Amino acid sequence: MEPYLAHPDASHFSTETKDLMDVAQVSDVPKYHGVLARRIQELECELRALRSCHNAVTLTCRLPPEILARIFIDLALMGLSSWYTDNNKVSVSWLRVTFVCRHWRSVALQSPSLWSNLVFSNTNLAEAMLTRSKGAPLTIWYNGATDEPSPTLTTALSSVDRLRSVKVCELGDPGPETYIQTALLAWAQKTGPILTSFEMSYTHDNIRTSSLPKAFLRSSSHSLRILSLIRGDYTWGDLPIRPNITHLSLGGTGKMISATYRPTHSTFVYSLQKMPHLQCLNLIGVLPSEADPQYPEPIYIPSLCSLSLEDDASIIEVSFRTLRVPRGARIDLKLWYFNYTNNIAERVGQTLRELRGFVPTNRAFRKLLFHVESRIWQRDAAHFEFWFEVDENRAGPCLTLSFHGYLMNSLTDYVTLIHNHLGFPDSMSLHLKGDRHFRAAAHTLKTTLGQIPQLKTITFEALPLNEIPSFLESPAHSDSTYASSSGCFPGLTIINCVALDMGALGDDLPEVIVRMLDGHTIREINFRSCKNFRKKCFETMKEKVPSVLFSCDRLQ
Repeated sequence: MEPYLAHPDASHFSTETKDLMDVAQVSDVPKYHGVLARRIQELECELRALRSCHNAVTLTCRLPPEILARIFIDLALMGLSSWYTDNNKVSVSWLRVTFVCRHWRSVALQSPSLWSNLVFSNTNLAEAMLTRSKGAPLTIWYNGATDEPSPTLTTALSSVDRLRSVKVCELGDPGPETYIQTALLAWAQKTGPILTSFEMSYTHDNIRTSSLPKAFLRSSSHSLRILSLIRGDYTWGDLPIRPNITHLSLGGTGKMISATYRPTHSTFVYSLQKMPHLQCLNLIGVLPSEADPQYPEPIYIPSLCSLSLEDDASIIEVSFRTLRVPRGARIDLKLWYFNYTNNIAERVGQTLRELRGFVPTNRAFRKLLFHVESRIWQRDAAHFEFWFEVDENRAGPCLTLSFHGYLMNSLTDYVTLIHNHLGFPDSMSLHLKGDRHFRAAAHTLKTTLGQIPQLKTITFEALPLNEIPSFLESPAHSDSTYASSSGCFPGLTIINCVALDMGALGDDLPEVIVRMLDGHTIREINFRSCKNFRKKCFETMKEKVPSVLFSCDRLQ
């Protein structure tokens, strides 16, 4: 009896293995179980040794350790970008390189810089990363809404001499703040020689523990380039304003917008004059409430590339007379009209008149955003906004009109105001989002905008799909109440559909889309994040209208 011969690879087995297999088949002596276990362990050790030898001759393992470590570090840095795109979360998928082979793990563990970007999604991981980072400069990424607070956070923040960058957001609960406040209290007596970026934001502005230690960044301000404090309890006098600051973001709500927390005009002017290299300025509710006649000349910030102001309209109008920005800068304006709900259009007109002196011509900026909101402190409040934006692919700036939640009754007034004060550029786009009363507002939209040849792009987001075709159909092809002699967007070339339910029209979808396009010179239709969109319908549309470029990121 030769049982080992039944195995397809038996001819390659060693003699010792064959003998053990023979004996095990004919013997019931328990001692052979231990012999077999030892033989298995020996073979597994041999396999591990062979695999290590095999890995050692591969190209990646023959790279110098410093090159391999640099690759690992670049891979880890790619995960950091998710902080800005994925709700302040950092990807740690790069950790998988430590489980590929013994050599890769050894190289990773001997690279302190690889572990220096501390994340706190897992307490044990944060502690291990801090230990393995040794003396490398630290970057702290902490999201108070999702990460786990721990003493490791306090230890890391207390290592002021090693801190390179601190990004702490979504603070609000007392638990995480206890760990952070303990460390920040010691910052006034310590120096952070390499700290270049400090960003901190709170979810609420009335939390007792949200106050920042006075002058907690003064000793580290000589190297600081980026400073962002959103909803913290501070005053302009507490800020470490230095010439090296290039990015400044300040914001507050509630008591932060009161006169007590706003800077005087002189303090505001003095602070900006101390930052000649400032490139990005973002201020939310922290502008001076009135001008000072002692400073009649506006402040010019020569290096400014981006300016974002969010405040009451009357206060921003004061800023128009205070600030001057370089040609080509991006300008975002979000104006609150909470106290002018009866006649917002008239107040917008006044703001636009002030804006003409602030921005001499439409071509003097890369982007100009104008946001009109009338409901105070309401998340996702309905609003209307428009912006001019210079695109490299266009000869001139593009004007975008955007309506979120509802269409304002004074749409015609707004369009007239924009035309009179800023003019219409070569191209326009329209963005309609989440309007439950879209059907009632559609006629107003077509009457006001339907004859403007500069309107090139329309984006429909989270709207009833069955209302869109009738809205776009030309009067000659439509029996809808939307039909009007006012025209049907003669310059329209691009349609974007975002977050629509494509199943609402069933199998009739391709025919409806084809009928909708009749009379237009559409070049492309883009579907993004749409649900219930069947691949068969998508392909049918492409076949019926080959002249149109269709694209979709999600099909069933």
